[in-house]
Amino acid sequence: MQKLLTTKNTMSPSALGAAVAALVLLGMALRSSAGETVIAPSDLPYGLSYEEWSAKWWQWYMGLETNHIENIGNPDICSGPASHVRFLYGAPATTTVTRHVDIGPDTPLFFPILGFIADNTACPVSEFGTNTPTQLEAELTGAWSSVTVTTCTLDGVSVEGLDDPATTVYNVVSPPFSYTISEKDSIISLVEGEDCIPGGMTIYPAVAEGVYLMLAPLKPGKHTIAFVGVYGPVSAPNLKLDITYDITVVP
Repeated sequence: MQKLLTTKNTMSPSALGAAVAALVLLGMALRSSAGETVIAPSDLPYGLSYEEWSAKWWQWYMGLETNHIENIGNPDICSGPASHVRFLYGAPATTTVTRHVDIGPDTPLFFPILGFIADNTACPVSEFGTNTPTQLEAELTGAWSSVTVTTCTLDGVSVEGLDDPATTVYNVVSPPFSYTISEKDSIISLVEGEDCIPGGMTIYPAVAEGVYLMLAPLKPGKHTIAFVGVYGPVSAPNLKLDITYDITVVP
Protein backbone atom coordinates (compact mmCIF):
# COMPACT_ATOMS: atom_id res chain seq x y z
CA MET A 1 0.00 0.00 0.00
CA GLN A 2 1.41 3.35 -0.96
CA LYS A 3 1.59 6.01 1.72
CA LEU A 4 2.00 9.70 0.99
CA LEU A 5 1.91 11.94 4.01
CA THR A 6 1.59 15.18 2.13
CA THR A 7 -1.26 14.54 -0.31
CA LYS A 8 -2.95 11.21 -0.92
CA ASN A 9 -3.04 9.65 -4.39
CA THR A 10 -0.98 12.27 -6.20
CA MET A 11 1.69 9.83 -7.38
CA SER A 12 1.70 6.35 -8.78
CA PRO A 13 2.62 3.53 -6.38
CA SER A 14 5.85 3.01 -8.30
CA ALA A 15 7.00 6.49 -7.37
CA LEU A 16 7.65 5.66 -3.74
CA GLY A 17 6.72 2.03 -3.13
CA ALA A 18 4.60 0.60 -0.38
CA ALA A 19 6.80 1.73 2.49
CA VAL A 20 7.40 5.39 1.69
CA ALA A 21 5.67 8.41 3.15
CA ALA A 22 6.64 11.79 1.71
CA LEU A 23 6.67 15.12 3.45
CA VAL A 24 7.63 18.49 2.07
CA LEU A 25 8.77 20.41 5.03
CA LEU A 26 10.57 23.44 6.28
CA GLY A 27 13.48 25.61 5.03
CA MET A 28 15.95 28.20 6.17
CA ALA A 29 18.93 30.08 4.79
CA LEU A 30 22.56 29.09 4.92
CA ARG A 31 23.78 32.49 6.06
CA SER A 32 22.90 36.15 6.01
CA SER A 33 24.96 39.31 5.63
CA ALA A 34 24.54 39.79 9.40
CA GLY A 35 26.59 36.65 9.99
CA GLU A 36 24.00 34.08 11.09
CA THR A 37 25.36 30.75 9.98
CA VAL A 38 24.07 27.26 9.60
CA ILE A 39 26.37 24.85 11.40
CA ALA A 40 27.97 22.44 8.95
CA PRO A 41 27.19 18.73 9.26
CA SER A 42 30.89 18.02 9.73
CA ASP A 43 30.87 20.08 12.94
CA LEU A 44 28.57 17.65 14.82
CA PRO A 45 26.35 20.48 16.10
CA TYR A 46 25.67 20.31 19.83
CA GLY A 47 27.24 16.88 20.03
CA LEU A 48 25.09 15.05 17.47
CA SER A 49 25.41 14.40 13.76
CA TYR A 50 22.88 15.73 11.28
CA GLU A 51 21.77 12.14 10.80
CA GLU A 52 21.04 11.80 14.53
CA TRP A 53 19.28 15.17 14.67
CA SER A 54 17.11 14.18 11.72
CA ALA A 55 15.93 11.05 13.54
CA LYS A 56 15.03 13.15 16.59
CA TRP A 57 13.12 15.63 14.40
CA TRP A 58 11.01 12.85 12.89
CA GLN A 59 10.34 11.30 16.29
CA TRP A 60 8.97 14.68 17.39
CA TYR A 61 6.98 15.27 14.20
CA MET A 62 5.43 11.81 13.98
CA GLY A 63 4.31 12.09 17.61
CA LEU A 64 2.34 15.30 17.06
CA GLU A 65 -1.40 15.48 17.57
CA THR A 66 -2.82 17.10 14.45
CA ASN A 67 -5.35 19.14 16.44
CA HIS A 68 -2.50 20.70 18.43
CA ILE A 69 0.28 21.36 15.94
CA GLU A 70 3.38 23.07 17.33
CA ASN A 71 5.36 25.39 15.08
CA ILE A 72 8.30 25.07 17.49
CA GLY A 73 9.14 21.73 19.09
CA ASN A 74 11.43 20.37 21.77
CA PRO A 75 13.84 17.51 21.02
CA ASP A 76 13.31 16.20 24.56
CA ILE A 77 16.98 16.40 25.53
CA CYS A 78 17.27 17.15 29.23
CA SER A 79 20.71 18.69 29.68
CA GLY A 80 23.70 20.24 27.96
CA PRO A 81 23.86 22.55 24.93
CA ALA A 82 21.69 20.19 22.85
CA SER A 83 18.77 20.83 25.22
CA HIS A 84 18.51 24.39 23.85
CA VAL A 85 17.89 23.24 20.27
CA ARG A 86 14.35 23.66 18.99
CA PHE A 87 12.65 22.10 15.97
CA LEU A 88 10.62 24.00 13.40
CA TYR A 89 7.47 22.48 11.95
CA GLY A 90 6.95 22.20 8.22
CA ALA A 91 3.79 21.38 6.27
CA PRO A 92 2.15 18.08 5.36
CA ALA A 93 0.66 19.26 2.04
CA THR A 94 1.03 21.76 -0.76
CA THR A 95 1.02 25.06 1.09
CA THR A 96 1.44 28.81 0.73
CA VAL A 97 1.52 30.41 4.17
CA THR A 98 3.17 32.96 6.45
CA ARG A 99 3.77 32.00 10.08
CA HIS A 100 4.73 34.23 13.00
CA VAL A 101 6.75 32.78 15.87
CA ASP A 102 8.73 34.09 18.85
CA ILE A 103 11.82 32.41 20.25
CA GLY A 104 14.17 33.20 23.06
CA PRO A 105 17.83 34.13 22.73
CA ASP A 106 20.46 31.42 22.45
CA THR A 107 18.04 29.11 20.64
CA PRO A 108 19.52 26.98 17.84
CA LEU A 109 16.99 25.83 15.24
CA PHE A 110 16.97 22.52 13.40
CA PHE A 111 14.65 21.68 10.53
CA PRO A 112 14.37 19.98 7.16
CA ILE A 113 13.91 21.96 3.97
CA LEU A 114 12.46 18.84 2.42
CA GLY A 115 12.20 15.33 3.83
CA PHE A 116 10.79 11.84 3.31
CA ILE A 117 10.11 9.12 5.86
CA ALA A 118 9.76 5.40 5.14
CA ASP A 119 8.37 2.71 7.41
CA ASN A 120 6.29 -0.48 7.22
CA THR A 121 2.91 0.77 8.44
CA ALA A 122 -0.25 -0.15 6.56
CA CYS A 123 -3.95 -0.81 7.09
CA PRO A 124 -5.07 -3.25 8.25
CA VAL A 125 -2.29 -3.69 10.80
CA SER A 126 -1.95 -7.31 9.72
CA GLU A 127 -0.57 -6.02 6.41
CA PHE A 128 2.38 -4.18 7.94
CA GLY A 129 5.41 -4.63 5.72
CA THR A 130 8.61 -6.41 6.60
CA ASN A 131 11.16 -4.20 4.85
CA THR A 132 14.54 -3.92 6.53
CA PRO A 133 16.11 -0.50 7.19
CA THR A 134 18.32 -1.05 4.13
CA GLN A 135 15.29 -1.69 1.96
CA LEU A 136 13.49 1.35 3.37
CA GLU A 137 16.55 3.47 2.63
CA ALA A 138 16.54 2.24 -0.96
CA GLU A 139 12.91 3.37 -1.31
CA LEU A 140 13.89 6.80 -0.04
CA THR A 141 16.76 7.08 -2.49
CA GLY A 142 14.37 6.43 -5.35
CA ALA A 143 11.91 9.01 -4.08
CA TRP A 144 14.60 11.63 -3.53
CA SER A 145 15.58 11.54 -7.20
CA SER A 146 12.32 13.40 -7.96
CA VAL A 147 13.14 16.39 -5.73
CA THR A 148 13.72 19.34 -8.06
CA VAL A 149 13.86 22.52 -5.96
CA THR A 150 15.10 23.50 -2.51
CA THR A 151 15.59 27.27 -2.16
CA CYS A 152 15.67 29.44 0.95
CA THR A 153 16.43 32.98 2.01
CA LEU A 154 17.17 34.53 5.39
CA ASP A 155 16.44 38.24 5.68
CA GLY A 156 16.45 38.44 1.88
CA VAL A 157 19.80 36.69 1.40
CA SER A 158 19.73 33.51 -0.68
CA VAL A 159 20.83 30.16 0.64
CA GLU A 160 24.12 28.86 -0.65
CA GLY A 161 24.82 25.22 -1.35
CA LEU A 162 21.24 24.07 -1.90
CA ASP A 163 20.98 24.31 -5.68
CA ASP A 164 21.18 20.56 -6.26
CA PRO A 165 19.09 18.55 -3.76
CA ALA A 166 20.89 15.37 -4.78
CA THR A 167 24.43 16.55 -4.06
CA THR A 168 24.17 19.15 -1.30
CA VAL A 169 26.15 18.30 1.82
CA TYR A 170 23.00 18.93 3.85
CA ASN A 171 21.27 15.87 2.37
CA VAL A 172 21.50 13.05 4.93
CA VAL A 173 19.84 9.72 5.71
CA SER A 174 18.94 9.00 9.32
CA PRO A 175 19.89 5.86 11.21
CA PRO A 176 16.94 3.51 11.80
CA PHE A 177 14.70 4.87 14.55
CA SER A 178 11.38 4.28 16.26
CA TYR A 179 8.58 6.77 16.80
CA THR A 180 5.44 6.72 18.92
CA ILE A 181 2.22 8.20 17.55
CA SER A 182 -0.11 10.36 19.64
CA GLU A 183 -2.98 8.77 21.53
CA LYS A 184 -5.52 10.53 19.30
CA ASP A 185 -5.61 12.56 16.06
CA SER A 186 -2.22 11.21 15.05
CA ILE A 187 -0.26 12.19 11.98
CA ILE A 188 -0.62 8.65 10.69
CA SER A 189 -4.39 8.49 11.09
CA LEU A 190 -5.39 11.95 9.91
CA VAL A 191 -2.71 12.76 7.34
CA GLU A 192 -1.94 9.30 5.96
CA GLY A 193 -5.44 7.97 6.46
CA GLU A 194 -4.20 4.93 8.39
CA ASP A 195 -6.81 5.12 11.13
CA CYS A 196 -6.51 1.42 11.89
CA ILE A 197 -3.27 2.02 13.81
CA PRO A 198 -4.02 2.34 17.53
CA GLY A 199 -3.08 5.53 19.33
CA GLY A 200 0.16 5.38 21.27
CA MET A 201 1.62 2.63 19.09
CA THR A 202 5.40 2.61 18.59
CA ILE A 203 6.62 2.04 15.05
CA TYR A 204 9.99 0.46 14.18
CA PRO A 205 11.93 0.56 11.94
CA ALA A 206 11.65 3.94 10.26
CA VAL A 207 14.24 5.74 8.12
CA ALA A 208 14.23 9.32 6.85
CA GLU A 209 16.07 11.25 4.16
CA GLY A 210 16.13 14.98 3.63
CA VAL A 211 18.00 18.24 3.43
CA TYR A 212 18.38 19.67 6.93
CA LEU A 213 19.92 22.76 8.45
CA MET A 214 21.07 23.57 11.97
CA LEU A 215 21.02 27.32 12.51
CA ALA A 216 23.07 28.87 15.28
CA PRO A 217 21.12 31.29 17.52
CA LEU A 218 19.83 34.34 15.65
CA LYS A 219 20.48 37.83 16.93
CA PRO A 220 17.67 39.53 18.89
CA GLY A 221 15.12 41.21 16.65
CA LYS A 222 13.06 40.26 13.66
CA HIS A 223 14.08 37.82 10.93
CA THR A 224 12.30 36.65 7.80
CA ILE A 225 12.81 33.16 6.45
CA ALA A 226 11.30 32.16 3.11
CA PHE A 227 11.59 28.87 1.25
CA VAL A 228 10.23 26.97 -1.69
CA GLY A 229 10.38 23.19 -1.96
CA VAL A 230 9.24 21.21 -4.99
CA TYR A 231 8.77 17.48 -5.40
CA GLY A 232 8.17 16.50 -9.01
CA PRO A 233 8.37 18.53 -12.22
CA VAL A 234 8.63 22.27 -11.67
CA SER A 235 5.98 22.91 -14.33
CA ALA A 236 3.50 20.49 -12.73
CA PRO A 237 4.76 19.52 -9.25
CA ASN A 238 3.29 16.75 -7.17
CA LEU A 239 3.91 18.92 -4.13
CA LYS A 240 5.03 22.50 -3.63
CA LEU A 241 5.61 24.59 -0.53
CA ASP A 242 5.92 28.36 -0.49
CA ILE A 243 6.34 29.28 3.17
CA THR A 244 7.48 32.39 4.99
CA TYR A 245 8.43 32.47 8.65
CA ASP A 246 8.51 35.79 10.49
CA ILE A 247 10.64 35.08 13.55
CA THR A 248 11.10 37.45 16.47
CA VAL A 249 14.04 36.69 18.74
CA VAL A 250 13.03 38.13 22.10
CA PRO A 251 15.91 39.49 24.21
